[in-house]
Amino acid sequence: MPYVITGPFLATAVLCEGANRDSSGALTITRIVDSIILPEASRQAPKPRRFPGRGDAPSAAEQNLPPAVELTLVVIFRSGQFRGSGEIAVQQISPSGAFAPAIVFPTFFQGEDHGAGVIAKVGLTIQEEGLHWFEISLGGQPITRIPLRVAFQS
Repeated sequence: MPYVITGPFLATAVLCEGANRDSSGALTITRIVDSIILPEASRQAPKPRRFPGRGDAPSAAEQNLPPAVELTLVVIFRSGQFRGSGEIAVQQISPSGAFAPAIVFPTFFQGEDHGAGVIAKVGLTIQEEGLHWFEISLGGQPITRIPLRVAFQS
């Protein structure tokens, strides 16, 4: 008996600079990002600053923040025969293999060719140079991974 795939089906999974829907519902994705170069200086902790009303210096945690990058995550599925609720999870995996906590997005599948997914601005914490992966899971099952290569340059 042949193997039959009934859905949901992954249509798109990217990190990009932006995504917009027009009045007809068409999606435009701007500049897919699979590598970034950060300034070498961003590896170092920010210099202490004055915070009005909070004392003269930031807390230890505020002094040691790693660089953050804001990108747009676009993950879209087509329902196929599946109908009902689901959860799309995204989990960052660092070059050293460390897993960040997953970000979970509830979604609903209407069936057939209807889309369901996530379009969200995400702030990514970058502590390591190298290849970062963003694992996309649906209902606890890994579906795909999105790569992002990070380099530091002086």
